[in-house]
Amino acid sequence: MPWPASDPVMQDQMQAETATPDTSLTGAVPEDAASDKAKILIVDDDERNLTALQLILEELGEELVFTRSGEEALRYLLHNDCALILMDVLMPGMDGYETAGLVRSRERSRHIPIIFLTAVSRNEVHEFKGYTAGAVDYVFKPIEPFILRSKVAVFVDLYKKTREISHKVEQERRLLLENQQAQASRLAAEMALLRAEEGQALILRSLPIALYSMSADAPFQARLKISETVQGPSGFAADRFLEPGFWFHRIHVDDQPQVRQLFERLPETGSCVTEYRWLCADGTMRHFLNHAVYLARGEDAAPEIVGSWLDVSERRLLEQQAVHGQKMDSLGRLTGGIAHDFNNMLTVVISSLDRMRRATDSGNPAVRNIDLALSGALRCADLTKRLLSFARHQQLEPRPLDLNALVSDTEVILRRLISDTIFLDVLRAPDLWHVYADPIQLESALINLAVNSRDAMPEGGHLTVETSNVVIRAATGSDIPAGEYVSLSVTDTGIGIPPAHIDKVFEPFFTAKEVGKGTGLGLSIIYSFVRQSGGYIRLSSTVGKGTTIQILLPRLLAALEPQIEGAPIADIPKAQAGEKILVVEDDPAVRVAVSAFLHDLGYAVLEADNGETAIAALKGRDGVTLVFSDIAMPGAFNGYQLAAEVASLYPELPVLLTSANAGGVTNSAQHLYDWPFLQKPYRNIDLALAIRQAISEKPQSYLRG
Repeated sequence: MPWPASDPVMQDQMQAETATPDTSLTGAVPEDAASDKAKILIVDDDERNLTALQLILEELGEELVFTRSGEEALRYLLHNDCALILMDVLMPGMDGYETAGLVRSRERSRHIPIIFLTAVSRNEVHEFKGYTAGAVDYVFKPIEPFILRSKVAVFVDLYKKTREISHKVEQERRLLLENQQAQASRLAAEMALLRAEEGQALILRSLPIALYSMSADAPFQARLKISETVQGPSGFAADRFLEPGFWFHRIHVDDQPQVRQLFERLPETGSCVTEYRWLCADGTMRHFLNHAVYLARGEDAAPEIVGSWLDVSERRLLEQQAVHGQKMDSLGRLTGGIAHDFNNMLTVVISSLDRMRRATDSGNPAVRNIDLALSGALRCADLTKRLLSFARHQQLEPRPLDLNALVSDTEVILRRLISDTIFLDVLRAPDLWHVYADPIQLESALINLAVNSRDAMPEGGHLTVETSNVVIRAATGSDIPAGEYVSLSVTDTGIGIPPAHIDKVFEPFFTAKEVGKGTGLGLSIIYSFVRQSGGYIRLSSTVGKGTTIQILLPRLLAALEPQIEGAPIADIPKAQAGEKILVVEDDPAVRVAVSAFLHDLGYAVLEADNGETAIAALKGRDGVTLVFSDIAMPGAFNGYQLAAEVASLYPELPVLLTSANAGGVTNSAQHLYDWPFLQKPYRNIDLALAIRQAISEKPQSYLRG
């Protein structure tokens, strides 16, 4: 068979372009088409030797791979395996010994047998060198074809048997792995089925529904045969319902006539659905939906009533909570509206009384009457703050606080709230630490706790309000971290809280009071407020002995600055030359009162009854020093929108906002601006100070961030 010319250029091109030898002259097929044949790698630089070896070995029917150098053979072995390597010893470049050493040094090819082919005369030194390099045999030229075929056949057969054994081992390993996976899948399926069955059984046992049957002859004295699931909602085992009349006599007395009427008519109607209250084992009345069907068994059997018993207490509770929520929302809106109008009227009254007090000589007998009227108006202002806090429209204002002073101020209200049969004891700790909290919210919390205690003592009792300093040195058994706290506790000698309700009392809408006597919101609001203030709540209660709720607020380490009730009348700041204020107020009485006071201070005043008029006034006249605007106004601009428009048109013009109740007004620019604010009703001194401060500040300071 002819062999291609072995010029150096062709050899270099082949070495550079291919990592596997050219087998086109041998008729050898690619590996993926002859995977059942063993590969025999022949390495010889002499084309005649390659042709001769091809003729000798092609009878074996194996795949012959020819390479012309050690480098080409090594490149082939990088990605291919073979049964045997026949290698010439003497080759240009890398000889057979060096090539064999590199073959043996590689993990992938070190197991391949190597037979050296050599024309050198038999010499022990050469043989030792070849065996040292890794050869398993030597074949000397001229080659005896039969001997060479026999030797090659032995190694090929050994290779095939080794490969067959490896293949069988791999098959057994794969079968074992598949078997293990199948076993694991079967076990997982069995476990999943078992869990599903357990889950279904648990669901069936926990469902608040029970199936029953009873005699139709005397249903109200009948023995009820009922499923075991009845124990969950009722608290009674199924055999208790076998007692005559046990089921019917525990129905609420007000619901018994309706149930009796429906069951007596069952022979006519065939079925009925009724809902009633039923006294459970824990003493609570739960709501049950009873669906009953009348079965006329015929002449040989007595008629029977069968049906289902479903606990619908949770649904009824949700319905009641929704009704209470709507009532509270409506009441909050009504309260906020009343407080808004009342604050506007108080603004007029307080401003007018302040002006009268300022204009009246201190020796005039009318001063005492003015002071009394002013004191009453300020008390009314405090009342509207409480109303807005109840309606959740009051802006939270935490500040340094003395709890003893707060308790003293609230004591009068508490004594009016509780009945004459309840003795109130107020214990104030000396040297009480200060706290940082919203006084309105804290006072509301105290009043709410006192009302709850009053309701828990319908026959009278003892109510104790106590303040104290508390040091928690370790949080063992508690979620309250170590630290210094100020305690405000309310203790009563009332009916107490059942253990089953202890963990629920701070949940929204939970209440143990009768329907219509409690919303279940009070304690949840207190809990939220205390936690937002960085504090904690402790609750302890014993049924029949009473309850203690303790509010713990973190100690304020800073000293409490004395509260200044107001600057003296003589210190009211006056207007400076040329200052003009635009008063924007939709309530005419408030607008007149404010404008009159500002005139007294020396300001020039422009008036506007809405936002559109205010913008027109700003465009038509120059020299406005400050815009003083109400927030809640009719028209296209509320106070926030007016302030934003002023900031856009006149960036250097300061704005002061006021409102009797801004809780329901949308502030779309709140993320951009933080305008100064004065809550109605206000004293004239407060208005004068707020105006001077707003004028002195730069409007750029209103920008957030």
